[in-house]
Amino acid sequence: MKIVLTGDRAETLRDEVAAMLQEAGVVPELVLLRRDGDFEGDPSGCEVVHFCVSAARYAPAMRSLMPLFEEPKLRWMQGPGAGIDNPIWESLLERGVRLTNASGIHGEPIAQYIFTYVLHWERNVARHQRQQADRHWEIIHSGDLAAKTIGIVGYGGIGRATAKVAKAFGMRTIGCRRSPCDDPNLDRLVTLEALPELLAESDYVVLCMPYNDETRGMIGQPQLEAMRGDAVLINVARGGVVDEPALIEALRTGSIRGATLDVVSEEPLPKESPLWGLENCVLTPHDAGYSPLGSRRLGALFLENLGHFVRGEPMRNEIRSTGIARAEA
Repeated sequence: MKIVLTGDRAETLRDEVAAMLQEAGVVPELVLLRRDGDFEGDPSGCEVVHFCVSAARYAPAMRSLMPLFEEPKLRWMQGPGAGIDNPIWESLLERGVRLTNASGIHGEPIAQYIFTYVLHWERNVARHQRQQADRHWEIIHSGDLAAKTIGIVGYGGIGRATAKVAKAFGMRTIGCRRSPCDDPNLDRLVTLEALPELLAESDYVVLCMPYNDETRGMIGQPQLEAMRGDAVLINVARGGVVDEPALIEALRTGSIRGATLDVVSEEPLPKESPLWGLENCVLTPHDAGYSPLGSRRLGALFLENLGHFVRGEPMRNEIRSTGIARAEA
């Protein structure tokens, strides 16, 4: 079995994969993609590709990786993230290539990101910094998370990790998803039909749903108007789940307190976007999920799934459809 390994931990992962496959009685041929774009071995005819998110940091590596999506013998690709909205993933599925995403490995770092900015808003960090810059001493009466409600739209791995942290702060938690779930950190679960209730009750609204045809533009003017005037929107999903002009207007008029956006409709965000100049908007460059432990976590998931793959068993996080219809030619 020929397997291509990518990312900063590829050499370490090679030893782990070789040991596991040999124990399973499978003879592996392991090919490494280095950050300079060169392969250690011949990738042609590969059956499995481990696409690690750290490989995406190096343009030469990505240029060498992309042709493997068309490899005729490819049977399974491990994706680098939870999002599967790029058309390239649908093209794999249409060819019958099995696809698994990295759902679950980014939950903890993204939850940490979310609460970095929940606390930023709750404790008036920006105002304290402005006072320091102005050498101005004035007591600021901040809020208390134990009296606040967080609404989590898209209650999967990231949502669960977020609710766990929220409960540590004593917050009330509301989740929104299609199917039931049992989570002791969740005070209330609603369906999409009850989304307006979540929006109306939440001091912080966190978006972490997948991006597909159903969620495109889910948060528009009516949903923003349903939010509390002192509420904050935090988006770690995809920019397309929000009607960006409607959000800009809500921030300009102050109909919501503010927003923290790790994702926007066009990335990189164009310099002419009004979002850059809004004082009640915090922007980060789609890096909420990055962690020095990310490659290790993805490697562990890949090893687990590789065992399932060689035994013909169902794999964790296997994707059947991206949920996004292709545009008509």
